[in-house]
Amino acid sequence: MGFHRPLVTFISMSVSEYRPSVGQTLLWFLDRARGEEGALSCPTLCRLRGPLNPIQIRRAVDEVVWRHEALRTTFKGGGRHLRAVVADSLSPEISEVDLSGEPDPEAAVKVAIAEELGTRIAPNVSSLRLTLWKLGESDHVLCFNMHHMITDSWSCNVVFEDLCAALDRDELTSDSQRAATFSEFAEQQRDFLSGPSGKQLRRFWGERLEDLVLPPLPMQAATPGALRDTRLVQRTLDADTVDCLNRLARDERSTMFVVLLTAFYRALGEASNTNDLALATLFANRSVEHRRTVGFVANMVLLRTRLTGGDFDADLRATHHTVMEAFVHQALPFQMLPVNLGEAGRRPDDIVFQMMADPVYSTFAGGLDIEVLVPDGVATRFELELVAVPDNDRIRMLLFFNPNRFQSDFAEGLLDNYFAICRDAIASRMPGCERGVSRRSPR
Repeated sequence: MGFHRPLVTFISMSVSEYRPSVGQTLLWFLDRARGEEGALSCPTLCRLRGPLNPIQIRRAVDEVVWRHEALRTTFKGGGRHLRAVVADSLSPEISEVDLSGEPDPEAAVKVAIAEELGTRIAPNVSSLRLTLWKLGESDHVLCFNMHHMITDSWSCNVVFEDLCAALDRDELTSDSQRAATFSEFAEQQRDFLSGPSGKQLRRFWGERLEDLVLPPLPMQAATPGALRDTRLVQRTLDADTVDCLNRLARDERSTMFVVLLTAFYRALGEASNTNDLALATLFANRSVEHRRTVGFVANMVLLRTRLTGGDFDADLRATHHTVMEAFVHQALPFQMLPVNLGEAGRRPDDIVFQMMADPVYSTFAGGLDIEVLVPDGVATRFELELVAVPDNDRIRMLLFFNPNRFQSDFAEGLLDNYFAICRDAIASRMPGCERGVSRRSPR
C-alpha cells in the first residue's frame, strides 16, 4: 500500500532529565499493563491541500518540536526510578507513504490511519511518531501521533496551531519562543501537592467521596489474560437538537458539557436503578502560565452527583454544582483521590464522559488549506466511555466499550436511551424543539 520514505532524522546528544509528574507515572504503568493496542495514542491529524514543499513541512515540524519540550521527551527506568529524558534538539523522522497509486486513496488512507493509531508507541524509544500520507500531488494527510505521556487533548490543539503558524514562516523569528516547559509543571505540581493546598484538596475530596458506591451496572468480571478490545456505537445529535440543548444550557446559566453529562447520568441511573452516581472525566488543569505548554497536564476528576429523582432541569442544576466544585478542586491527581472501593471489582474510572474542545476545523497557512481530522478509531483504555465530539453545528456522540465487560446490546440500548433523554429534556422545556435526532448505524 504505497512506499515508505523517511525524511532525515537528527537527534542531539545534549539531554537533560527530570522526575515525571504524577500523571506521567500512572500512564507509564498503564502503558506496561495495557498499552499494546494504541490505547495511549493521542494524535493530531490534519489534511493538507495545496502545493506541499517537503522542505517547508520539514522545517515546520522541526519548529514545533523545538518549541515544546514534551515532543523531545522519552522515558527510562521504572517505578520510583522512572525519569523523563529531554533532548535539547530533535528532528524526528517523518515517514512518507505514497497512496496516490491506490485504486481508492481515500479508503486506503482510512485503513492506514486506523493501523497507525492502533499501533503502540514505545515511550522509552520515542514518544512521537510522524507520518505523511500522499493521496495526490496536492493532497496529503499529516499525523502527529503522540504517546499520552507527552500530550493531552488541549496540547493537541496547541500542536496544530503552532504547526500552522510555523508553516506561515520562512524561518525561526522572535515570535518562535519556546513554551513553558512540562518539566516546570511537574516540579510545581509536586511542591503544590506536598504543601497546605494539597492537604486541603485531599480533605475536600475525602468529604465528597465518602461512602462512595459505584453504580451496579451489568458489567462482566474481567477475564485474566483476555486480549483487550474496543467497540464503538455512535449517533449524531443534529443541528436543531444541539441548538435547543444550547438554549437549555444558557437558560440554566450552565454549559453544553453539563447538559450532555446530565443526560448521561440519567441514562446510567436508569440502567443501574440508583440516583447516587459517579463517573470520571478529564479537566484541562491549566494555569495561565501553562496554557501553551504541550504535555500531559490534564487531570482526571471523579464527578459524584446525586440525582434528584425529579425533572431534567433539577438534575442539571445538581450536575452543574458538582462540575463547578470539581473544577475548583481539579488539581489533585486522580490516583491520589481518597477512594476505598473494597471488593467492588471495578475501578472508579471504568465509566468516563468527555467532551472534546471545538477546534478550528479548517484554516489557511503556508499556501495550504488545512483541515483538522477527528478519527473514530482511537482506542480507549476505559471500559465504557462516552465522548461528545463537536462537528460544526452537530455533535457526534461516540460510545466506546470493552465487549469483554459489556454486552453490545447494553451499549446500544444505553446510547438509544441517552438520545431519548436528550429529546425529552428539550421537548418538555421548549415545545417545538423535539424535532428529533439523526442516527448513524453502529460500527
